[in-house]
Amino acid sequence: MTSRIVIPQGRQSTTLWLASNARLIGPLFALVLLVAIFTALAPGSFPTGANVTNILSQVSVLAVMAVGLTFVLLLGQIDLSVANVSSFAGVTCATFFSGNAFGLFLFGEGKFTPEVTWIAILGPVLLGILLGWGSSLMINYAGIPSFVATLAVFEIASGWALYWSQGNTLYDIPPFVSWLGSGVLGPVPVIALVAAVIMLIGHFVLQHTRFGRQVYMTGANRRAAELSGVPVKRVMRNVLMISGGLAAFAGVLNVGRLGSAQAELGNDLLLPAIAAVVLGGTSLFGGVGGMGHTMLGVLIYGVLDNGLDQLDIDIFLKPFIRGLFLILALVLNVLAMGVAARSSQARITQINADVAAQPDAAPGDGAPRDRELVTK
Repeated sequence: MTSRIVIPQGRQSTTLWLASNARLIGPLFALVLLVAIFTALAPGSFPTGANVTNILSQVSVLAVMAVGLTFVLLLGQIDLSVANVSSFAGVTCATFFSGNAFGLFLFGEGKFTPEVTWIAILGPVLLGILLGWGSSLMINYAGIPSFVATLAVFEIASGWALYWSQGNTLYDIPPFVSWLGSGVLGPVPVIALVAAVIMLIGHFVLQHTRFGRQVYMTGANRRAAELSGVPVKRVMRNVLMISGGLAAFAGVLNVGRLGSAQAELGNDLLLPAIAAVVLGGTSLFGGVGGMGHTMLGVLIYGVLDNGLDQLDIDIFLKPFIRGLFLILALVLNVLAMGVAARSSQARITQINADVAAQPDAAPGDGAPRDRELVTK
C-alpha cells in the first residue's frame, strides 16, 4: 500500500516571493518608473488630478479592446481585426441612429426613441460578435491560421465602414453613447468606470469559471487540452466572439468620447492594444497572463503616451521615443518572465527532491495514503 506524504509549506522568503511574482512585478516596476520620470520632467502638468482623469479617459477604449485580445493571446492566437471592427461598429452606431441607410429602413425618422438608441448600441456589438464567429469558422473548420483569418475580417469590416459612411464623418450620435464616452460621475469619467467593470468581468471569467480554465489549458497545450476533454473548437469560437464583441463596444465608446464616427477612426488602435496586453506580461504563445497584467500594460501605454505629450518634444520625434520606451519595458518584462520561470522550475525540482527523499509513512499513523510529486 502506498502512502501519501504531506509536504509542509514554509513561509517564503522575500527573494523567493519576488522571483515567483516577477511576471507582475516587472510591469509594475516599469509603470512606477514611467510615472516617476514624467513627474520629474513635467511636475506642473503630469501629476495633476485633471491629467490623471485625462489618462483614464484616454486608455479606456484601449482597455476594453485589450480585454478581448487578452483572451485571444491566452489561446496563443492573434486577432488583427479588432481595430477595424471598432471603426465599423462606430459607423454602424451612427448610421443606425441617424436615419441613414439601414437606420432609415429599420426605424424611419424616430431616431430619438429609446428603442432606436439601444439598437444603435447593441446592433454594432452583435455584428462584432458575428464577425468573431466568422473568424472562428475559418480557423476551426478551414484550418486557416488566425493571422490570415482575422486579416480577412479586417478587410471586410473596413469595407463595410467605408461603404456605410461613404467616407464621410458622421456626427449624429445617440445621447446615451455620448454620455458613456464623455460623461462623468463625480471626478471619474464614465468611460473609465465602464472599462473597469469590463476588466473585472474578464478577470472573474478567467479566474473563476470553467471556461476561463479551458482558455488557459488550450493556450498552454492544445493537444493536451483535447485529450483532457476540453472542447477546444468551442473555446476558440467563444474567445473570438468575445474579442469581436468587445472591439465593437470599444468602437461605440470611442464614438461617444470623440463625438463623431469615421470609417478609419479606430484603425490606429491595433498595435497599441496588442502592445498593451504584451507589455503587461501576457505571453504571445498562450497560457500565461491575465487581466491584472493587461491592466498594467494599458496603464503603461497610457502613461507613456500622455507623458510624452506633456513634454516640449518635436511631434515627429515622439514615435521614436515611444518606441524606445516600449522596447525598454518589453525587455524588463521578458527578463521578469525568465526569472519567474526559473524560480518556478527550481521550486518544483526542490519539492520533488524533498518528497523523494522522505520515507514512506507507516500505515495507521494518521498520515495520508498516497505519495505526491509536484509537476509543472
